[in-house]
Amino acid sequence: MVNPEELRFICTRCGNCCTDRDTIVNITYLDILRLKTSLKLDLKETIEVIGFYVFHKKLTERNLKKMVVSPIETERGLAFTGLLKNSLGECYFFDNKKLECLIYDVRPMLCRTFPFSFYTTTNIENQAKGKVEICYTEKAKEYCPGIGLDSEIIEHDHWLKIGKETLKQLKKNHLFNEKWNINVKNGSILPKVKNYLRTIFKINET
Repeated sequence: MVNPEELRFICTRCGNCCTDRDTIVNITYLDILRLKTSLKLDLKETIEVIGFYVFHKKLTERNLKKMVVSPIETERGLAFTGLLKNSLGECYFFDNKKLECLIYDVRPMLCRTFPFSFYTTTNIENQAKGKVEICYTEKAKEYCPGIGLDSEIIEHDHWLKIGKETLKQLKKNHLFNEKWNINVKNGSILPKVKNYLRTIFKINET
């Protein structure tokens, strides 16, 4: 395992993380809200750029705990949200000719943090002493040329600051989705994608 103080990265603009067929960018309700607001999307336009990826197999508690973004109940079953991909398996917002992201300034949180993943270590005796740690994602190890030995050592404190904010947003998203799923279960709202998005949009209106 790489020493966190010796992690290296510089983006080479290769586009691998945007074009890998097996990579889906999970997005939070905050990402959706940011895209909707910045791009001035209506409900129909939002649905056209966001995917609701349904699980065809029942998820175990262990699998649920391992997921970065928690799933939601939809009319087609339990699903997680992510950016849509085109027929080539590329991100809908990736410009293949210019090799650039068309929504770079408002790109999802997990795009901003790639190639790193963050987690909290817990001190059993004193949980308040738990701290944020950083490591390469498995996908980064698989295809990101920017983490090679020729790259610069990252500004560790800068990335840890990003990591703390990322974990905070993931927690907020988990609570938001948990509330949605509870409301679906008790029958107070129908598990439709449009209803989920309308619930998010209402946040922007308050």
